[in-house]
Amino acid sequence: MTTQTTNINLDSPSLVLDSIFTWKGAGRKLQQSNPNYWDSKCRLRIYRAFSIPNIIICSDLDEESTGTSITNSVENVATLIWEKYAQEFFSRNMSYVFIEHYPYHNRKDKKPESFSLVQFNWNGQQFCQPRWSPLTPNIVLALIQQPLVKN
Repeated sequence: MTTQTTNINLDSPSLVLDSIFTWKGAGRKLQQSNPNYWDSKCRLRIYRAFSIPNIIICSDLDEESTGTSITNSVENVATLIWEKYAQEFFSRNMSYVFIEHYPYHNRKDKKPESFSLVQFNWNGQQFCQPRWSPLTPNIVLALIQQPLVKN
């Protein structure tokens, strides 16, 4: 088995937003307006899907310090994204698929690229109780309507 040393192409005609998403601390509501909390950030991509829920991919950045990791603040980040973009991207489809992405980085640990589907419960105010399931790159590519990787 060979280790992947490049990242798959996440561009797609269904991509409607590609930006850096920033939150304070671990993403809790009270932390967002407090300047004493550190900035955390990730790359946010939103894909518009017409027959399934829209897809969100939050990717770790290839930087030394990006604040709280996506994994450690995932339910708060998912809630903040929902609140910020619900009207613009989710109004006709009130759910979305949330994928956590750790790309291959050229650092000393050389961990391979990984994707996880994160499922949540909704408590009426925010997402909670995250559960992770690994995804293959080809599943992610199929979801975002991108050609599959040849093995």
